[in-house]
Amino acid sequence: METEKKRTYKFLVLVPHRDIRSELQKNCDSAIKAALKAPLAGMYTFPRVTPLVSLSRALEDDELKQIARSFRKKIGKNKIFLHEDVVTSFPCDEKNLFLCGPRLDIDIHQDFFKNISKKINYFFSSFVIGCFLKSEDNTKLNVFCETPQKNLGFRAAAVANMYWRTLQINGEICYKWKIGKLFWLPRPQRTDD
Repeated sequence: METEKKRTYKFLVLVPHRDIRSELQKNCDSAIKAALKAPLAGMYTFPRVTPLVSLSRALEDDELKQIARSFRKKIGKNKIFLHEDVVTSFPCDEKNLFLCGPRLDIDIHQDFFKNISKKINYFFSSFVIGCFLKSEDNTKLNVFCETPQKNLGFRAAAVANMYWRTLQINGEICYKWKIGKLFWLPRPQRTDD
């Protein structure tokens, strides 16, 4: 077996609580079943995380803790809700690689990451919980359109480094990833009424 490794990419990711990830897995499984009815070349699984930025080097623990605190301050006690399916470019070795999944309703601009701006290579234009990577085109896979919707949202989440590598094994492309140590967003502050 011949394996060719390419460079490792690093991303800052938002990792929703496992309850929302397992619920999302059910929707992704339904989308895969629907996609298998009409063969879809170049479709790859993706961890149920949201890439926020691509990094030149991994973030340190203190930087991740600060980002977790900043996220909590930004969203407060509110939930982050999942909305319609979105397709966004995914920076990697291959050109025209797209990340598909539900969009998060968070409004975060580049200045949110000013403390780590020197390490940022790429800022994602849409924040998507990854379900699939596609190499063909940017057609949606209807992760949410095939199943009845309830308001999926979460408060509990963590930030982490994600390490991503493209492998070529016997001429076939595959991807390997690892999620680093999780830094959970602090609990929302309670206010006494």
